[in-house]
Amino acid sequence: TIMPKGLGNGYGSVGTPAPPPAAPAAAPAAAAAEAAAPSGVTFPADFPNSVRHFLIIACVAYAIAAAVALFSNFSRAKFGAAQSLIFLTGAAGAIGYFAMMTGLGVDYKTIDATPRVVFPGRYLTQLVTQPLLLSTIAFLSKLDLASTVPLVVEDVLLIMAGYLGSTTVAPMKYFWWLSSVFFTVLISVQLLAATKGGHAVLRNAVYAVIVCLAAFQLLWVFGSEGSANLGLSPEVGLYVIVDVAMKVAVGLYLIGNMAALEKDGEQEIDSQQYV
Repeated sequence: TIMPKGLGNGYGSVGTPAPPPAAPAAAPAAAAAEAAAPSGVTFPADFPNSVRHFLIIACVAYAIAAAVALFSNFSRAKFGAAQSLIFLTGAAGAIGYFAMMTGLGVDYKTIDATPRVVFPGRYLTQLVTQPLLLSTIAFLSKLDLASTVPLVVEDVLLIMAGYLGSTTVAPMKYFWWLSSVFFTVLISVQLLAATKGGHAVLRNAVYAVIVCLAAFQLLWVFGSEGSANLGLSPEVGLYVIVDVAMKVAVGLYLIGNMAALEKDGEQEIDSQQYV
């Protein structure tokens, strides 16, 4: 029996050429891009120019705060804890905003009533910068460890609740927002109690922090995470203003008045020794 040409254990074994290889379905890079952004929206390419500018401003402002705190520390005979904490706050904020500026920590949320841009990177940045700022105020207010730890953990829970709310839809997301509001009120009460009767500089810093924390909650409920009544550019712009005011401006304010705070602390120690 004679086998037909081309049949056997493999193509082309009896002279028949193998069929050409199948063409690839899609280029790997294009397929990966499509899988990563099925909506066709990518960042930072799809950022409005105003959003990009606001993120750059915040990044530079935090970097300036870090540089000022570092210079203040090196100009001292011995490093100060408050200046070191403010430096870390500025460095972490600059890194966080640079990441968002380059598209990291930015999502296009499509599961809500309308598609919207949310910034998970905000929460990661807050998770570092806010506890550092609160620790600075607690240190300057001479809070003991038993009072400082709950303050910092409550702030972490505040941020966690806000992030969880940003990942879900109504009505559950407003439960998380109310949880975040609860911790905001709790932190505010503790800060006011910690600085009651203290130096005016610390009281002013605490008032600014409380106002900014309240403003964050309003921006959440009216911004992309909540009702989306604010447009992306106004929301990002207002958020940057509040964030920079709370951490950069308050941090620089504390550094600028550090001599008065340290003198007040020395006088308090002297009076206690006299008693």
